[in-house]
Amino acid sequence: MGLFSFLFGSCFKKSENITSIEVDTHKKVGAMDEPKVVLTESTASRFHPGQVWAFTPPAGQPEARLTILRVEDGAKAGRIVHISLSGVKYGGGHTHIQHLPLAEAAIEKSVTSLDRKTGPIPDFSEGYKQWRTAFDAGKGGVFTISVAEAFDFVTSVIEKKP
Repeated sequence: MGLFSFLFGSCFKKSENITSIEVDTHKKVGAMDEPKVVLTESTASRFHPGQVWAFTPPAGQPEARLTILRVEDGAKAGRIVHISLSGVKYGGGHTHIQHLPLAEAAIEKSVTSLDRKTGPIPDFSEGYKQWRTAFDAGKGGVFTISVAEAFDFVTSVIEKKP
């Protein structure tokens, strides 16, 4: 499974430009060592599932919006905000990105105004499940760059894909 597969729910190639999250390793006598970070849904954030935000958009993407899908607290991993992007155009006709996990600080730096306080949440189960499996194995990460930079990075990889 490629890194982009578990980030976005589609088959994309892995890249080393994604920041990994450090995980605690619990040592157990007589058991295999396994990295483990417990993620819990967060209600302490100003970001909540269903919100739609305008953000500083990537070049040429003035209609881009992000939807908050899920917000999780992960101790040392920090607060993770899962988003989808809509109103974007890339890679031969695509108009959205199903799932992007970002550090809350990256979202804070990116958003400009709240367009909608609540509403339907797009299905992101496939992308989230793949990301979560990798995260739980100590191989998944989050973007710590702005949303626009994350979009530019992702689309540049997609457009290079054969």
